[in-house]
Formats: sequence, structure tokens, C-alpha cells
Amino acid sequence: MKTFLTRTASGIASLALEDCPTPGALGAGQVRIAMRAASINYRDLMAVTGQFGPPGPEGLIPCSDGAGEIIEVASDVRRVKVGDRVVLTQNPDWIGGPWRASSGAMGRGSVIVPGVMCEEMVVHNSEVVLLPAHLSFTEGAALPCAGVTAWHALCAPAPLYPGMTVLLQGAGGVSVLGLQLAKLFGARAIVTSSSAERCARLKALGADEVIDYRAVPEWDKKVLALTAGQGVDVGIDIGGAATIDRTIAATRKGGRVALVGLLTGWPNTASAIFSSGVDIHPIKVGSRDDFEAMNRAIDFHKVKPVIDRQFSFEQLPEALSYLQSGKHFGKIAITF
Repeated sequence: MKTFLTRTASGIASLALEDCPTPGALGAGQVRIAMRAASINYRDLMAVTGQFGPPGPEGLIPCSDGAGEIIEVASDVRRVKVGDRVVLTQNPDWIGGPWRASSGAMGRGSVIVPGVMCEEMVVHNSEVVLLPAHLSFTEGAALPCAGVTAWHALCAPAPLYPGMTVLLQGAGGVSVLGLQLAKLFGARAIVTSSSAERCARLKALGADEVIDYRAVPEWDKKVLALTAGQGVDVGIDIGGAATIDRTIAATRKGGRVALVGLLTGWPNTASAIFSSGVDIHPIKVGSRDDFEAMNRAIDFHKVKPVIDRQFSFEQLPEALSYLQSGKHFGKIAITF
């Protein structure tokens, strides 16, 4: 079967398309999935550039997010059946409850757990969730990392109630899905982005207020002005080092900040955290329970993830380069 691998994790150019053996016979509890689609995330770039460590002797199969059709189940499997359209969880070990360290905690597409860029996968049935009927495989593949992260950041640490205000950053997968989900809760959404054109698209998608952070570099002060000096109830920080101080400053005392992304590096904000009166929650994607709760809401409201562009399986390097450019709005999909 066709499989993308990197044996050195030295960058996008180290990815190679190889013909690998099809997975063998199923073990207890396992299912075989014909993969139909994937989506890519910034963490996939980190993996193929060695930021998760060097690959083992078998190489690293990239990308954490994939969807497909079950084509075989072990005799003891009752949870799913042949023909089901499913999406794989990002962390195969986290079913529910609080996050705990485990061998699979780095998620698929890391140096420990193989990713989804292969034509066929065999996994335990506990590692999949059913795809909402109104979504395509490519739309379903947009959900495991970005969607579950947005859901977890918005409502898992504490309830998100109608009328609360959420701050989101940019127009990548987490932020766009976060905007769509925040509106399901009846929340007010303030979103920062990098141009008037992208701000207009976010406004059309449902953002209540948009801020062009290039035109307004002190955007935290603008957020305070938009919230009568109080700050937002929930700030979702994507940028890391370059944005976390402003996110904290734009969040009300007693509010919370979800630390999601590291696009500009690791933050060093200990003094600001202690003086801010803001609760800080690092977000490690989410559990299968979170995924299924989110899917129920997506199914009921018929939400569709925003797909910016679709690339073919063989175009994975081009898709990652496009992600690296930062020009995307929403998710980048791979079709098999």
C-alpha cells in the first residue's frame, strides 16, 4: 500500500512515498480502515522537522487526522461495524476523564504512534468515532485535532454559557472551528486576524467583532474597549510567545485562557500569570468523550468545517508547504 514516510524528520523534503506491506490479520478488538481523507495541522510540520524527536528504525508516518471506512472488524467488536464511516481519535489512549501521560499522549503522527498517511490502517475499535452523516470524509478528517481542541478549549475546563465572550486568534483550523462552535453556544466572538480581507471572511462566518492585528498591534486594548474594560470570559491563545501576554491582558479577572498553540515559540509569562487573576488551561487536544460530545453538537446543528483547499494523497509535501505559508483559511485536506 502507498505510505508516506520520513526516516530522518529533517523537513518536508525528507518525506518519501513508499510501497509498504498492508497490515496483517486483525487482533482482538481491532478494526481495519480503508483511509479516505486526512487533514494537516501545524503539529505535523513540527513532527516532520524533528521537533518531536528522531524517528525510529521504521520511520515516521506523518499526520494525526484521518477518516475512512471500516472494511473488517474482529469477531469480538460490537461498537462499530463494517461499512461505518469513522474518524480516528488524535490521542489513541485518552478515552475520557482528565488527561494522563501515556505512550500515545503525543498523538498520531509522532515518533511513537504512526500517522494516517497510508491507504489502510488497523487500530483498536476504541480509537475511532462515527462520522456525522452530513459530513464528507474530508470534512470529518478536519475534526480530530483542530475541532476537538477548539471544543475542549471552549467548554471542557468550565461551561461556556450564552452571552459569554470568547477571544479567538487568526483564521486557522482551531480558530475557525472555534468560532463556529462558540456561536452554537450563543457566545459573543471577537477574532483577530492579519488583514481586512480575512477579517471580512471571519465576520461573514459569524464573528461579532474582528480586529486586524497588523493595523491595531495593541489589539488587547481594543478587546478591552469592546468589552467595556472588563475583558473576555475565555481567551484561546494560538500564537504562544508573541501573543500570550496580550491574550492574558484581554481576559477578565476570573476568566480563563486556553493555551493551544506555539506558532511563535514557547511563552515565558510566569509573572503575568501570577498577577493577572486569570485561570490558565493548557489544552492537549481532548479525549474521545470530548470528540463524541462535539460530534453530537455538530450533527444536531449540521455544522460543516471550512475546507480551504484539497490536495491529493501524493501532494502531501505541497499541502504542508501551503500550511507553512500561513495563507490558509480553515483546514487543509488530503484526499485519498
